[in-house]
Amino acid sequence: PAEQFRPSLGSSIVGFGHILETGISQGQLTRYACMALANARIIPRKKRYDLGLVPRPHYAYGIRSAAWEARKLGLAGITVVEFGVAGGNGLVAMEDHAVAIEQETGVSIRVVGFDSGGGLPAPETYKDAPFLWAGGDFAMDQVKLRSRLSRAELVLGDVRDTVGEFVSNVDPSQPIGFVSFDLDYWSSTVAAFDIFRSNAEACLPRVWCYFDDIIAMIPDIGELLAIDEFNEEFTDRKVRHPYALRTNLPFRPVWANQMFQAHFFEHPRYATLITDVKDRELPLQ
Repeated sequence: PAEQFRPSLGSSIVGFGHILETGISQGQLTRYACMALANARIIPRKKRYDLGLVPRPHYAYGIRSAAWEARKLGLAGITVVEFGVAGGNGLVAMEDHAVAIEQETGVSIRVVGFDSGGGLPAPETYKDAPFLWAGGDFAMDQVKLRSRLSRAELVLGDVRDTVGEFVSNVDPSQPIGFVSFDLDYWSSTVAAFDIFRSNAEACLPRVWCYFDDIIAMIPDIGELLAIDEFNEEFTDRKVRHPYALRTNLPFRPVWANQMFQAHFFEHPRYATLITDVKDRELPLQ
């Protein structure tokens, strides 16, 4: 009925208007035009990935970067992880990127998603930013999600109970190369960092990470606090933001501010040279 359609249409128009206003204010009109071309498949797929003109480009960037590093290290595959699956849109996008990036790099990609399966737990402390989230938020429709997934593994339960066993069984020939942290809470993120507390060879020497919930946050709570505490815990492992990353990416995407790397300085492959010869020459012009 028309009465039911109008609110949905009105919400869509308002939402589009907000996106357009934000894009204009951030100088993103060129990117919008390129996205339109990308959606029409006028731009080749490889170039779409080069320019970040794909859904969830932060996932694409992290997975693709990890796959190329694995290839340069002579590894056959990588494992990519999403902490905080919720409805599952991110995990579905991760599957799609895995297929495309496997075809480009020849590196096999295992996709794994972690979630409680029942929404957020109750916050434990002010550090979990309980003024933003509540227990039960972001619940999952497991049946619906599983019907959409084609290859991703879904690990359900309290992250405190699931991560340790998972990382202890990671195949070193297919190490962890990219992790998205979207657990919202400080307490849950601290527990998820167990993925970096195990044997360094369960990971690439440098693991790309995306932190969803650090925008407009302070470093005394949430994911930022969990990062700081992890860095205080270790001298030979650090989770750091790569300086000027956004400046060096096409269209200077805001999501670049949310990209970090976990560095394992004691990793036996950490010092292996992975840059191409052409990137290590500066001939006189």
